[in-house]
Formats: sequence, structure tokens, C-alpha cells
Amino acid sequence: MRTLLLAVAATLTLGAPMAQAYGGSFLCEDQMDMDQDEARAISGRNNGLFKILMEYRERWDAEYQRQQCEAFAAGEPYDISCLNDRRDWDAIKAMVPSEYFGMSNVDLNPHYQDLQMADDGIKDAIAYCRSVGAIK
Repeated sequence: MRTLLLAVAATLTLGAPMAQAYGGSFLCEDQMDMDQDEARAISGRNNGLFKILMEYRERWDAEYQRQQCEAFAAGEPYDISCLNDRRDWDAIKAMVPSEYFGMSNVDLNPHYQDLQMADDGIKDAIAYCRSVGAIK
């Protein structure tokens, strides 16, 4: 019986998704990085566009985190870990309205203010992830 239990435990361990288990985290060791170099490469010297890209990065993060936690809850493969250097910057750039590219900082400021006031989805994504036990 003991051998059977050990075999079952080994099978369950080996068959688990390749990611952090219960109590995983999307936090990074270096929280200040946040892939700012990629956003700077896209925005160039336009600080207004940079700030807008960082807002859309938050929205992309929330969507990605929710997807990973949904996969966790469904028993499908998932990856709950730091997003630095793993974000899809082409997708993030595509979220930004095309007319923002080429606009001045002054013209972008109202759009940035609107984004800051809007819900980026992070709190809901994290609450969902906690509710399914994917993160602490």
C-alpha cells in the first residue's frame, strides 16, 4: 500500500503543470524594471507616449495574469511568475490607438489622464487569481 501511495504521489508530482504551484506570484525580484527599456524603445523621446505605453502594459498584464489563473483553475498548463522580459510588446503597442504615435506630450496628456482614471483590471485579475488559489 505504501508503494502504491508513493507511486501515485510521484505521478501527481510529475504530471503537474510546469510553473509555480499554489501560492505562486507574478511579483519580480526587481520590481523597478517592469520592462521599461522596451517601452522606451517604442516611445523614443516622447515621455507622454512612454507613460501611455506603461498604462497599456498594466492592462496587458491584467489580461495575461487572468488567463494564466484561469488555466490554473482549469487544470491546464499555466505560468505564474515574473513578467519582466516576457511581455508581448507588439501586442501592447497594438493596444495603443495609432493616432497617439506622433502626438506631442501636451496632446497626449489628456489621454494619459483618462487612462490613469480608468480601471486597468489589475485588482480584479489579482482578486480572481487569489480566489482560485493560484496566488497568495
